[in-house]
Amino acid sequence: MKDKTHKTRPPDGPAFNVAWTLFCTLHDEPSPERAEKLVRWLGVDPENICALDDVLTLWALTGAALMKPALEEARHEEKRLQ
Repeated sequence: MKDKTHKTRPPDGPAFNVAWTLFCTLHDEPSPERAEKLVRWLGVDPENICALDDVLTLWALTGAALMKPALEEARHEEKRLQ
């Protein structure tokens, strides 16, 4: 049964864009001030938490997609050296 409280959000909506900006800024230049800004923004609206979840999911999937060719190349090199 699907959760009826979950709303479908566009991945390019305003909350997603703010979450992406806040996350990337914190990731690239971590600081207590940037972390606090993100935490305050998350507390404004429950949808902000969902938007950050979407951002983190996209970040993780992108990282996995970027790692796959490197892992395949490493396996190929390992077999070649044996």
